Amino acid sequence: DPVHKVTIIPSGMALGATQQLPSEDRHIYRQDYIEDSLVVRMGGRIAEELVYGVVSTGANNDLVGATELARKMVREWGMSSRVGPMAWGNQGQVFLGDDLMHSRDYSDDTARVIDEEVERILREQEDRCRQVLRENRTALEMLAEALLEKETVDGKEVDRLIDVARMGGTVDAPDLATAPNRFTATDPHQ
Repeated sequence: DPVHKVTIIPSGMALGATQQLPSEDRHIYRQDYIEDSLVVRMGGRIAEELVYGVVSTGANNDLVGATELARKMVREWGMSSRVGPMAWGNQGQVFLGDDLMHSRDYSDDTARVIDEEVERILREQEDRCRQVLRENRTALEMLAEALLEKETVDGKEVDRLIDVARMGGTVDAPDLATAPNRFTATDPHQ
């Protein structure tokens, strides 16, 4: 789905967000679409890793959503060749406290295979994300500069920045890797 806007304005627990709007109504989703969605969810975490050399707790919500989506791919939608075309129902909560009395309808061995497949899917999409961001590092830096200046950038501007970067445009700013590291703990009493 196309990017509607990107912002670094905090909202709730999120320190920023990428908002996408569907270009059409969908009732079913192809596997490649879901995998692309996982790549997008990994973007903030991988950008931190590439730019600052560290990861933080900032991507928690993205990781929870990505893990849930990958788990559904394996357990509910038959999108794992190793597990096969089987579905073990959703794990949606019906009653308060239902998760305390949850039972599953598959063996411990199957649970292990499901976990391995979820991890494989997440790692493959994380690697795809890392590759995309490495190949588009200039666009990443240009977008980061635009966000530092404007706080919110719409989808058309994101597309324009990517196009400029792909045509050899550059960032007229210092390398983001040399910027102050926002993940360094400081003593508030200094």
